[in-house]
Amino acid sequence: MATEDKGYFARRAAEEAELAAQAADPSAAAAHRLLQRNYTERASVGEREMPHADPIG
Repeated sequence: MATEDKGYFARRAAEEAELAAQAADPSAAAAHRLLQRNYTERASVGEREMPHADPIG
């Protein structure tokens, strides 16, 4: 994963943390925290290789 991509995901994680802190609705805050965790993981780990199924035939 490119360094620029990791920077993007780190910025998005920070934005989602801010939105979670500002959210008045508890379900909206929970959704922002979930997005924050996902963006943080992508920033730290990068994209994971997707498993490919064996073609039939």
